[in-house]
Amino acid sequence: MIDNGAGDYVSNAGTALGRGAVKVAKKAVAKSLASRSQPVVRKPSSSRSSGGYSSGSRSSSGSGGYSPGGGGGGGGGFSGAPSLSSYLGTDSAYQTAISGGKRSLTDFLSEMTRRRGEAGTQFNQTTASMERDRVQQLDDLRNEFASRGLIQSGLYGQEQGKFQQKFTEQQTALQQQQTALLADLMGQEKNYRRENDLATQQAKQEALLRRSQKFSL
Repeated sequence: MIDNGAGDYVSNAGTALGRGAVKVAKKAVAKSLASRSQPVVRKPSSSRSSGGYSSGSRSSSGSGGYSPGGGGGGGGGFSGAPSLSSYLGTDSAYQTAISGGKRSLTDFLSEMTRRRGEAGTQFNQTTASMERDRVQQLDDLRNEFASRGLIQSGLYGQEQGKFQQKFTEQQTALQQQQTALLADLMGQEKNYRRENDLATQQAKQEALLRRSQKFSL
């Protein structure tokens, strides 16, 4: 519907132009009023689309949901985190602990080897010394009974048997002592290896914790 202003305009136009021109004027006025009532739609500027908010976008599946943008460079999570073996190879604290543990174990094993060798040498020397003493003492015993003319008597045989039994007991005691010493050294080595392994595992766990904290895993 044309308002009063438009009617006045048409009336004046009808007076000046006549009825034939009124129709043309009405069409012109209606077109003018329609153009005034239409909302102005402006196209978005290109700078707004490139520099505005772009951290999120509509899902390509058409569901209309909002999906976070993936444009951040070094975000959280484990993206970008090195593998475990790679990280352990570059973790200075872990590498220091491992190299120190290896040196300590090498030094300890070297000491155990030295002590075993020393124990073996002492055992062999003691055994040889006991054997020399045994031969010497048996000779002395024989000479003593021979000087008394009792070499063929049963007394000599009894004393000889007693001496041999005592020597055997001493020899057995020495062998048991050597066995116990070697077992003790073996136990010390096993304990040290276990402690070294535990220290290595502890160092690894600490390195894993540092990796998790650094890369927010």
